[in-house]
Amino acid sequence: MTETSGRGRAATRDGRDSRAVLLESAAAEFAKYGPRGTRIQDIVQAAGINERMIYHHFGSKDGLYRAVMVDQRTWLGTTWQPVLDQAAALDDPVAGMRLALTGFLQTLQSRPQVAALFMHEGLAGQPLAVPPGVGLPDSVRSMYERGQAAGAFPASVSFGTAYVMAVVSLVAMSVLGGQVTEFAAQLPGDAEQVIDQVLTGMTGGARRQGGPAA
Repeated sequence: MTETSGRGRAATRDGRDSRAVLLESAAAEFAKYGPRGTRIQDIVQAAGINERMIYHHFGSKDGLYRAVMVDQRTWLGTTWQPVLDQAAALDDPVAGMRLALTGFLQTLQSRPQVAALFMHEGLAGQPLAVPPGVGLPDSVRSMYERGQAAGAFPASVSFGTAYVMAVVSLVAMSVLGGQVTEFAAQLPGDAEQVIDQVLTGMTGGARRQGGPAA
């Protein structure tokens, strides 16, 4: 099922890098069943690669899981970063925040397994160590603080609180939104309405304190 190239890299018979194939297949399985519920047999069956390649590349199932999380988080940060750069260039901090959060939601929607992996890891009590661009990005912090100075975001709510609440809401919406059958038909069909609700929460306190409406 696998063979070794002249450079010593293990590859599948169709020429794909066996490590990359295992990461892709394992991510899908871990997203469905979590790290404890996922079986190695399911991963290798989905990948079409001999089980020994897991130990060759990652040492163990736990090693494979850790590599999957690093790979998925890195992808999320790399994919989201260009939108963050565009958002940071906008003069209006609320418009910038809207663009940044819309980009985050659309990035999650383009690869749903990422949000599911985060949910599993959070439920397992694992610390979510993330690469630059996914934690508390400086560009988003700057937008929020500019908005606070302008009265658009509440001065009493820290950036960390506002940002984490927004990101967690969008992750949960990506995973659970369509699964709650009682409400699925009532959910908005586009990202704009979701972001409107998140921004309402972020700016509502400023309006109550007498600041300008967003």
